[in-house]
Amino acid sequence: MNNKNIFQKIIHNEILAYKVAENSDHLAFLDIYPIKIGHTLVIPKKSNRDKIFSLSEKEFISIMFFTRKVAVGIEQIIPCNRVGIFVMGFEIPHVHIHLIPMDKESDGNFSKKRMVLSSKNFKVLSEKIKKSIQNM
Repeated sequence: MNNKNIFQKIIHNEILAYKVAENSDHLAFLDIYPIKIGHTLVIPKKSNRDKIFSLSEKEFISIMFFTRKVAVGIEQIIPCNRVGIFVMGFEIPHVHIHLIPMDKESDGNFSKKRMVLSSKNFKVLSEKIKKSIQNM
């Protein structure tokens, strides 16, 4: 029986994800049902915790450092006023951070209808953001 959640399956390359950044401890990929173009998720690879403040201080600082780098990369590609950061984690029991390009507060409304993009659009966008991050 397979008890892996969707993020664990992404980490182990068992399902497709449009990755924008990765290191030995973290992974960032586009949200498949984004609130806004460029909506990205950042997750730890090794932690099985579901609450961000359950991470050790070292793990927390590490994921936030990685998240900042991803956010700066997104901001260089997606025209926006800022990149918002959201940590809720109710839907999947695995620490995850949402990075959302925003121009106004309502751009962070998780109850609004999600966007649907083609796989081609996801691929092009993920490659642009990935290149932006790599060039930092």
